[in-house]
Amino acid sequence: MTAENGRDELAMKTRRNRFIERRRVMALGAALIMLNLALGTAVAATAASPDRPADPFEKGAARLLERTATERLPSETNSPLLAPLATAWQRLAPELLRCPTVRSNHTVNLAIHRVHPAQDRPVVVLIHGVLSDHLTWRYVAADLSTDYEIWLVDLPGCGASEAPAPSALEPDGYSPTAMGERVLQAMQQCLRATAPRQQVTLIGHSLGGTVAIRMISAPELQARYADVQRRLDRAVLLAPCDLAVNGVPPSFRTLLGLKGWMVTAGDVLGVLDGKVRKLTKASYHVPECATREQAGHFTHGLEDGRHREAAKAMLREFVRFDPKTHRPVWPSIDPLVAEYTNIRVPVLIVYGSWDETLSSAMGHQLKDEIPGAVLVKLPGRGHSLPSEDPLRCAKLIRRFQWGRTPDELAAGLGLELYPAAPAVRSESLLSKSAASGAAHTPPAASQ
Repeated sequence: MTAENGRDELAMKTRRNRFIERRRVMALGAALIMLNLALGTAVAATAASPDRPADPFEKGAARLLERTATERLPSETNSPLLAPLATAWQRLAPELLRCPTVRSNHTVNLAIHRVHPAQDRPVVVLIHGVLSDHLTWRYVAADLSTDYEIWLVDLPGCGASEAPAPSALEPDGYSPTAMGERVLQAMQQCLRATAPRQQVTLIGHSLGGTVAIRMISAPELQARYADVQRRLDRAVLLAPCDLAVNGVPPSFRTLLGLKGWMVTAGDVLGVLDGKVRKLTKASYHVPECATREQAGHFTHGLEDGRHREAAKAMLREFVRFDPKTHRPVWPSIDPLVAEYTNIRVPVLIVYGSWDETLSSAMGHQLKDEIPGAVLVKLPGRGHSLPSEDPLRCAKLIRRFQWGRTPDELAAGLGLELYPAAPAVRSESLLSKSAASGAAHTPPAASQ
């Protein structure tokens, strides 16, 4: 059987299983609705008034579905901020590269979406977070594409990359170290075709930021991929999660407890879309950025069983917690945090001051742990920085890659700046490319 036939058979089996699951949930839902109609009748009987007779169906169904008014989310096409970036992204037409990566004898094909291959441009590599894919970066990439060659990564289990079941990989197959190694392998393959002096800036968001930290701090990855490490110029981490987490974030616990039948039930009973829209609206502090398109990407990640299970595996293997006590496993965490001192490239850490997923206080701890790191906070912004404030993120990436001083980095952007601690400030902001007078370093500091 060819690999293509095997994939087709697996896809058919997945669709058949999903159809059977939906039928079972529909039968269960019908039974629950009948039960709740009865419950609603009892409650309505006590709540009825002469002016408004009780409606048992309304009462019972409302209790079952916990319905709220459907959120009316805007489209990115109607947003003055996002519409031009969305249009520019559609015109880029990224080239899809599939890179076979091997770890512990397990092969996973990793997808790299490459924009504007050009040997005279610096490269930026963008890594997304959990339950997401490369489209997280589409607005930022649209802006950066005028100056950089862009590689957008789909992590294992996400987007166009293969999504093996966690049980089909090594025990830590979805850990930040494992994913970081696979990204390094894919970069190694791509870099062989580029100019030997072409420098790379590594950029990660949320869990992707943690993957980037492991890529540049784990001694075994530094040694095994020394050729790639020599090309790394610097790293920008947007709302990264510190490995020293002393409490499981509530949003992580919710996802870890999510079962396939729950998603199917929500879909069948017509409440999944409303729940996702409500969550999307609550996740953004800039209303025009909480779009129908964002909600759609999130819904797809929840409905696709392979991607959902991969996301849960990422959280389980990233957050080192005892599954029974929910306490941190500090003997496993401390050695990883100690390796932060191995980082030898300039690092910029960016947080939203209103981040409710990962507190910006985490940024201060990371700044103090990573040699020479600079922290900036964007007032009034939350966790989804690449889609909530893409233009400011792109400006920070450009200025940092160009080797701006901390003051120049923050100039005119209305952000809070926390320079590197004096003890480690000798680590220059200047990149190797900027220090050697790279052609793409502009003369004006106002960019």
